Amino acid sequence: MRPAVVLALSTGVALAQSAADRPSFEAASLKPATADRRGAGPLRGGPGTSSPGELTGTASLKTLLMRAYNLKEYQISGPPWIDSGRYEIAAKMPAGATKWQVPLMLASLLVERFGLESHRQTRVLPMFALVVAKNGPKLQPGGPAGVEPSDATLFSPKFANGADGFPELAAGQTIPRSYEIAIGGSDGIIYKLWAHRETMEQLADRLSAQLSRPVVDQTGLNGAYDFALTWALETAGGRIPRTGPPPDEIDIHNSPILSEPGRSIFTALPAQLGLKLEARRGPVEILVIDKAAKVPSGN
Repeated sequence: MRPAVVLALSTGVALAQSAADRPSFEAASLKPATADRRGAGPLRGGPGTSSPGELTGTASLKTLLMRAYNLKEYQISGPPWIDSGRYEIAAKMPAGATKWQVPLMLASLLVERFGLESHRQTRVLPMFALVVAKNGPKLQPGGPAGVEPSDATLFSPKFANGADGFPELAAGQTIPRSYEIAIGGSDGIIYKLWAHRETMEQLADRLSAQLSRPVVDQTGLNGAYDFALTWALETAGGRIPRTGPPPDEIDIHNSPILSEPGRSIFTALPAQLGLKLEARRGPVEILVIDKAAKVPSGN
């Protein structure tokens, strides 16, 4: 029997601290976005970026909760409007604020302005296990760590056309950290990842965000690897024909939720990396929204 894996919230500090103990923004505006601003965003700024003194953007309450509590979309349960409504935020950082304090400040703001009340709950949800495919992994050990650019540095390596019609790193180009792009074309949206010193846990986390469902690393591979991976982007934003999260049970080899079955993540992983995704069910800790005002106060 395979061991159960519980995916827990990464919110212990933010949820446990009282309002008086949590750091807060020096000043903040948080209000419903006007019609002409609903598509603006995403959240940007904060310590370590080119706008270190402010956090601005337009987002749903669910997106703000994801940022504040370091959650995936499937880890938040609440009324439909927390995903459909849009809010415009402009927050000023206090002097000396660090990027690690930004989620705590945002959590404090959401509790104060939305009157947010929530609790944690464990539910058994559909998930995927990332495992080694039948013929073994196709991974190269990661190269030297190098010097990572700061978050404020615009990191854009040079590309050349690849044999498959999609960009490849140009000759002589190296990357000091993982790099990813979404490429639009006649075949839809393709996602490409150039991974540098990537662990399987990190890859599982990336896939979890793309698939809107938990992905747990059960490869048994403990190293850091360099690899490239290309697949059809899996989103709920109209890029593929679906209107919500994947159903509980799907045929991963012939699924209507995928725009390109030949380039789906389920076929790309075995072919390109010697890994695969296996459908499972398991306990996942989620954040349940008990109460929240649709119109935030304090503006």
